[in-house]
Amino acid sequence: MTDASVQALSVLRITDNMQWYIIPLLVSVFYVYFVEIEKRNWSPVLLGLAFWAGEFIWEMFNALILHFTNYAPLWTTPGKSAFVIYAGLNIEISFFFAVYGLMVLKILPEDKKMKIMGIPNRIFIPVILGLCGLFVEVLLNKSNMLIWSYNFWNWPNVYLIAVAYCLPMLVLVWLHDTLSLRAKKIGLVLVSVLAVVCHIVFASILGWV
Repeated sequence: MTDASVQALSVLRITDNMQWYIIPLLVSVFYVYFVEIEKRNWSPVLLGLAFWAGEFIWEMFNALILHFTNYAPLWTTPGKSAFVIYAGLNIEISFFFAVYGLMVLKILPEDKKMKIMGIPNRIFIPVILGLCGLFVEVLLNKSNMLIWSYNFWNWPNVYLIAVAYCLPMLVLVWLHDTLSLRAKKIGLVLVSVLAVVCHIVFASILGWV
């Protein structure tokens, strides 16, 4: 098992490193959503929350890789965090993803056919925001705050990481344009329930993540 994996597991869901800055981060997330709720802008709110819940499922999958390989997950957050939720997810990253999906949907033009630099905005915007997420991950990796242990998931081989960012953004935008409000509500409930069930099974009962 890599040193980063051992370090992440040693502080997994331990509150000893909790810091006061978590409070303003949490308030900021609430504020962003309350502004959209006040405007009754329900699609970004519902899909943003569903995206956040889906991120927990994705992170549990990453943690399961560590469990079954007994070596490392695809990405590891070994420390420098107020609270490590899973081997590759801390509370700071979680707050980032809480608003990431909503942010993408907020900047979409109302005109679905409008092009940016000759590219349909429904492709250009999610891809650009996905690449911005990749850029942040590279910076975190270079700062040893986010560890990549596999050659195929490491600098400069970041192609799969780019897909892991851009593809969900493209799907999120498609769902925003395609699904009815009722379907988005149902989707939020289903993804949230699945995230809770997965945590109960893999974290609380089996202790695998």
